[in-house]
Amino acid sequence: MANVLHLKIALRYIKPPIWRRVEVPDTLTFWEFHFVLQILFDWQNSHLFEFRQGRGSINEFLTGSPAVLPGDEDNMPEWQLDPRQVALDEILRKPKDKVAYVYDFGDYWEHDIVVEKVLPLAEGHPTPAVRCLAGKRAAPPEDLGGFPGYEQLLEVLAEKAAGKRKRLPSEYAGLGKFDPEEFPLADYNHDLCILRQIVAAEDEMLTNYVQHFAANPPPPRPAFDMEALLAAMTASLNALPQPPPPPKKPKR
Repeated sequence: MANVLHLKIALRYIKPPIWRRVEVPDTLTFWEFHFVLQILFDWQNSHLFEFRQGRGSINEFLTGSPAVLPGDEDNMPEWQLDPRQVALDEILRKPKDKVAYVYDFGDYWEHDIVVEKVLPLAEGHPTPAVRCLAGKRAAPPEDLGGFPGYEQLLEVLAEKAAGKRKRLPSEYAGLGKFDPEEFPLADYNHDLCILRQIVAAEDEMLTNYVQHFAANPPPPRPAFDMEALLAAMTASLNALPQPPPPPKKPKR
């Protein structure tokens, strides 16, 4: 029987905190839940992601971006699960259960997700839609350089508001109207109403990528030859000018 989870999601290391409270059926997969979080934090699904418990080491839960390029599986831990095959109820079952969500391994936006309530659905009750219940503050824009870049953006926005500068630095072009206190709840819930369509479109795009790269594989990389590298280094060293021999000591 399906349950409804009340989850609180908060970005780590930022004060005042940036957080969301959301109601989701526990039958969602982690792949679908990834897009819930993309909507709630205004991310653009432009980077890799992962969900994990603990440090994501062996025997701990780990799932994330599905493989697209041939050979991608070789760069993933062998215990990493496919997010399309794992439902929330396999990991998040009772209050205080937790999982971490990381988006963009460069900026490394890390979110703490905790179960606050588990509400059983009555027999035959339709599965409810995903719904954002509350939250505070806007998420940082993408590709800022992580928390240092976000803090710097807040500083220059404050300087501009105080009349200490006329324009933002070039790296923050287009962010002059960014409001860190904005929380458009109605907009989030509007987008959550079309979650199925968003996931279906992403599924189709992912399938097309996989088919394209399967039909047009990239050229193989040359094998790494350690012996050839050592021989080349030795030859380079031998080609260097040799220092003159030390002068002989005069005989007494």
